[in-house]
Amino acid sequence: MSWIEKIRAFFHRTPKAPAAPTPVAGPVEAAGKPDGARLKKTCRECGKAFFYDPSWEHVPNYCKECRTRFAREKEEKQRAGAPRRIKRKCKACGKFFTFPNTLAHYPNYCNDCRKRHQAEMKDKYSRKAAGKA
Repeated sequence: MSWIEKIRAFFHRTPKAPAAPTPVAGPVEAAGKPDGARLKKTCRECGKAFFYDPSWEHVPNYCKECRTRFAREKEEKQRAGAPRRIKRKCKACGKFFTFPNTLAHYPNYCNDCRKRHQAEMKDKYSRKAAGKA
């Protein structure tokens, strides 16, 4: 077998059959659909039934509404109390930065990255630059 045939065989493998979903804690039922379809599970908090895909790496324990409520409550707890500084890691450069908990929206980027991004967008979408062309 030549090296080209080996490479071709490597890239043209037949896909494996999907594995059966592993049993999880809590009531799980196959929502009357064929194999590979979404499965139904009940939320641990409110008891509402929701669907999930068995191919997901993580099977959720809570419905979408409960997860958003948890996130909102967590942010409200952060905002409560005396004004203080919150420390976060910048999504762009990875440096840590601080900001007050009194801001309406908590930033994900440090001041330098935010200013650089705004300048790039201003240069890219400026009306003055379009008029010269």
